[in-house]
Amino acid sequence: MKKIFLLSSMIALTTWSTFAQTSPDSVKIFRLEKELEVLKNYNESLQQNLELTNKALNDLIIDKNITDETRWISLRSSIVHSTQIYKKLSDDIINLKSRMTDQEYQGFINSLGSIEGGPLGFSLEEVIMESAKKIGIFETKTKMDRFLEITNSIVASPLTQGVPFVSQAFFASNSLINVAYSSMLTEKKPDFQKLGKFESELNKYLVYFSALDKANAINQSSNNDRIVLLENLQLELLGKLKKDAAKLGYNTPDRMSSESLDAYFNRVLSSFSKEYVDLYLNQIERKYRNSAGKINYANLIQNETELKNYSNQVNGTVELAKKFILYYDNFFELADNYHLKVLEALELANKNNIIQAKKGNGPTETPQQVYEKITQNLKDKKMIRDNGIKASINIADLKQKIEKVDEFRFL
Repeated sequence: MKKIFLLSSMIALTTWSTFAQTSPDSVKIFRLEKELEVLKNYNESLQQNLELTNKALNDLIIDKNITDETRWISLRSSIVHSTQIYKKLSDDIINLKSRMTDQEYQGFINSLGSIEGGPLGFSLEEVIMESAKKIGIFETKTKMDRFLEITNSIVASPLTQGVPFVSQAFFASNSLINVAYSSMLTEKKPDFQKLGKFESELNKYLVYFSALDKANAINQSSNNDRIVLLENLQLELLGKLKKDAAKLGYNTPDRMSSESLDAYFNRVLSSFSKEYVDLYLNQIERKYRNSAGKINYANLIQNETELKNYSNQVNGTVELAKKFILYYDNFFELADNYHLKVLEALELANKNNIIQAKKGNGPTETPQQVYEKITQNLKDKKMIRDNGIKASINIADLKQKIEKVDEFRFL
């Protein structure tokens, strides 16, 4: 136990050091508390396992046979720990579903696609107007003024505002290119080379918007797919819960018509809890206790076949938990890929020199400084989002619950 305590202390200190460098204080402290809680539970689990292992070894030394009492202790522990997986797994599924979109992180990415002056410092409307004036795509001031008026109308149009966020840039640009082309056809000597320059100038911005739009579209699609997978996992867990709970004397209530799946799970598992299972198993033991207070473990194990059937099906619950762990790991893989795609879009904006200098109270920030600040801000927001998910779900705790079930099933 001394070694275990030292190991726990070392891990805790390492954890603290890591979070101190990468997380805000509130998240850092919360995660540290969670890690310490897991370590404490892990130490308790080790102690329980050692005690049960020692008891089994003593049984073998004395009469070369595992006693019925030891078998019952192992069976009971397996049942109790497996029922804890239901609550933990249900909470984790609900949590991860709710975390698919983080307002702080996702909201910042959405602002990067604004055509009305986002963090990159430019307004697409102003870019269009300034480019049209600089290139001089029309012969007369009257046509230029009319084009600029149409530009303002298209950008502010409900049609433009109604299309997906980043796609507004394409809708507005394509509309204006068509307007410019049609207007140029009415001129005596249309200069289509100027129109080509105008299109090339706009394309610097559209390349950026296109890359960002593609990243957002893939992320939204993968989020939808993951929510479906998690809900299907919930339904699998619910089906197994109803069958298993019945073996422990629990009648699962029906789901109300207006009740969400998440709310239903929370209601069911608030009553089918560790406390309920402990009480139920205590009642079973009481049935086989004689006047001297001793339990006839042989008869208990022989007669209570539903408990053995429950224990034999525990592996199915464990497999569902392992499936969730795969989904959890996949969430971060896809989230990392999405993050890289957004960074790639920002790199295109930087290379195409469309990021504007930013004036503030202090010295004016150069476009390169604006770019570096935006990318760092994006990374920080993702780190906070990821750390928040890891702290609230605590996948290590779920893995330890799985280990406990497996360890207590060895007899």
